[in-house]
Amino acid sequence: MNSKRKRIMISVISGLLAAAMMAYYASSVKGSADQIRRQTLEAYGGEQVEVYVATRNIAAGERLTSANTAKRNWLADLLPAGALTDESDVMGQTLGMPLFANEPVVSAKLSTEIPPISVPEGYCAVSIPTNDVLAVGGAITTGSVVAIYAADKESVILLAAEILVLDTSNSSSQQVEPNSLFGSSLSRPALSWVTLSVQEDMVADLIVASRTMNLYLVLPGGEI
Repeated sequence: MNSKRKRIMISVISGLLAAAMMAYYASSVKGSADQIRRQTLEAYGGEQVEVYVATRNIAAGERLTSANTAKRNWLADLLPAGALTDESDVMGQTLGMPLFANEPVVSAKLSTEIPPISVPEGYCAVSIPTNDVLAVGGAITTGSVVAIYAADKESVILLAAEILVLDTSNSSSQQVEPNSLFGSSLSRPALSWVTLSVQEDMVADLIVASRTMNLYLVLPGGEI
């Protein structure tokens, strides 16, 4: 065997050895990765599932949309019963119970009906925007009787007195806020609107005032 053939044979053998070593290395890496994955899944409860979760606190009666829910990975063993994974089961649905930020959407909290508002005879129900600052720190609740003061930069006037609150944006949401595993501290979402019972001849004035002035909802003594 001449030197040229020897060099060819050595090159072929070296190539085969290199290929075998690469195959072994790849197999070893895959085995290590599979082992790490198994250990991780064992440590954190199992496989992950994509489910819909609330991206913010959502009050009962609100409709679920892409603005307040999103799909997130969740450990399957930690999922509450009835967690929803399909878009068609979530989008457009109405909540019957509040959801908190990062809580999975579950079927038991959905509702197809919103409880009707009972409007006293001779009155109208009208909703106005508000917030915690304008509504006694958010203490206004369904059933409160309030006075409404309209304020601008130069004046404050009493717009109405003894107005019954029929509903609020958080009337069904003053419940326990979950801890890391849905536990037990009291909380509620910020107030964003109230529905009031007013006489018909006051509806237009109230709507105009709500668009041009700050409306303060004032609780008389003994109402809180």
